[in-house]
Formats: sequence, C-alpha cells, structure tokens
Amino acid sequence: MKMAKTKPNKTNLANLTANSYKTALEESWQHERPEVRTQDCIWYEQIPCLGGAFIGLYSLEPLILQLYTPRVKNAKVVWEAIKDIPGARADFHFDGEAVLFFPLEAIHVVAHLAGARKRRRLSGEHRAKLAEVGKAHQFKPKIYGSNVEENGTDLGVHSQPQ
Repeated sequence: MKMAKTKPNKTNLANLTANSYKTALEESWQHERPEVRTQDCIWYEQIPCLGGAFIGLYSLEPLILQLYTPRVKNAKVVWEAIKDIPGARADFHFDGEAVLFFPLEAIHVVAHLAGARKRRRLSGEHRAKLAEVGKAHQFKPKIYGSNVEENGTDLGVHSQPQ
C-alpha cells in the first residue's frame, strides 16, 4: 500500500529570524527516520546561546518560540525585558533551569540577552578574498597509477625488470 506524500514544511527557524542567527539541529536529528526528518525539520532546529541555552520552536499555531536555559539569573533578566509583550510567559519551576515562551516579535531581544551568535555576513569582495586564501588548503585529489609524471613518485610497484 502506497502512502500519500505530505508536503514538507517550508518554514524554518532561519527564515523566521530573517537569517540573523546561527542555527543548529538538535542531537536527536541523526536518529530519526528520513521521512520524519523531512517533514518536521523545524522542530529540530535551535539557535544555540551562551551557557547551554537555546531558542527553539514551541508552537506553530499560534507561533510561539521558547528559550530553554540552565542559567536562571539570565532567564530572569530576559523575562524582565519581555514580560510586557503579549503572549510571553515564563516557567521558573524547575530546579536550576528555566523556560521562557515568547512570540516571534521578541526574538531579537531574547536572542541578544541570551547570547545567541549572529550569522556571519560577508561582502562579495571579502567572500572572494577568503575563497582565494582558502585555495591553498583545499583538498586536491591525486590519481595514483603507474605513470610517474601524474603522481610524482615511483614506488617501483609497476616498473618492469630490465
């Protein structure tokens, strides 16, 4: 019996945040079945922050993000900054960790206070300069055969006795 293909979700965390922050995949991503990974990729994406904290998706309807952090003092600072935003709520009832829930409008405030790393932005000429510098360290495949001129070494394996 053939299963109907479902349309993969085109939304991802990078698009939601205007590609401003570095994103990573949760560690369980590698252990999921391919058909699950394709459809539900957004649920595995995270924005890593300082001290083991991360920002991830909590809900799609309505769109709610969450900040998980083992740094409770930092979570209280973030909470003070976003507590007046409609839809924001906090959960400090854990032992040594906290979770803040907030709408997409607060992502830049939360990411800044949580220490999220920004994505590197390069100009066209700087990108070309880095590519030119990196050429010296790129992998150059060698063809190992019997022709000495191609690989520059003669190990005597393929040479004929005289």
